Amino acid sequence: MDIRQLRDDDGEHAALHDLGGEGPALLLTHGNGLNAGMWTTVVPHLRSTFHCFGLDFRGHGASQQAHERIPVDRHWFIAEVLAAVEAIGGAPALAAGHSLGGATLVRAEQQHPGTLKACWTFEPVLVPDTWDTGPPPSNLIEASRRRRLVFASVQEAVERFRSKPPFARCELEAVWGYVEQGSTPQPDGTVKLTCSGETEASVYETNEHLDFSQFAAITCPIVVAAGSAVATGNELPPMVAPLVAEALGDGRLEVLPGVTHFAPMEDGALVARSILDHLARFV
Repeated sequence: MDIRQLRDDDGEHAALHDLGGEGPALLLTHGNGLNAGMWTTVVPHLRSTFHCFGLDFRGHGASQQAHERIPVDRHWFIAEVLAAVEAIGGAPALAAGHSLGGATLVRAEQQHPGTLKACWTFEPVLVPDTWDTGPPPSNLIEASRRRRLVFASVQEAVERFRSKPPFARCELEAVWGYVEQGSTPQPDGTVKLTCSGETEASVYETNEHLDFSQFAAITCPIVVAAGSAVATGNELPPMVAPLVAEALGDGRLEVLPGVTHFAPMEDGALVARSILDHLARFV
């Protein structure tokens, strides 16, 4: 698999993976703490229609990060989406994003109209400024900082992740793709996850409350998908999904049955059908 490092103005890098396929380019973006490997079971169903590219934001997956900069600035991720769009052929592009990745696609189009031709998102975590939600969910922040980073092998990491939520519901191949792409071998033979707990926690802590009235100016057709199942401790994403869809200038809510916030890793075929139903019309 071809990997290209996308250098930002501050010298840091995101990673762009060429995932193969035939047809127009499709950019895939990931959720916080994950990487392009999360799309492992989705991509095979897309390759006959799209040439797929997966983006690893800085601090995630195969990105080359010179310094761990805390707190995270979410505008870095927007800049990386713009660089990826340019690298895969330029605007307007087709894109699909999960959670943080979906939210970043929406904000990239809001701030840089015409970046996207059409977009599919799954539970983009965008919070309206009319909500008094208080601080970010402490359970997610604390769990991120406690997360184990070093394992004896990729297999041990996969087994560990699949032994408990949220990865217990996920397809084995998807978890394997996430771990394999998001870890590096160490001199002692172990493997270490490339996304640190501090990076993941900082992304949660820097989530902003946004003026949803500004989303009405986004005329790019966007599907906001959400799962019908809600995972305990992660109730916010499915709650805001209908509000995001309603606020967009050309948004549509789609509820996918039987999946939670980690749908692209839980049922790749189901998610791929939803992506194709929306984006294949723009080929």
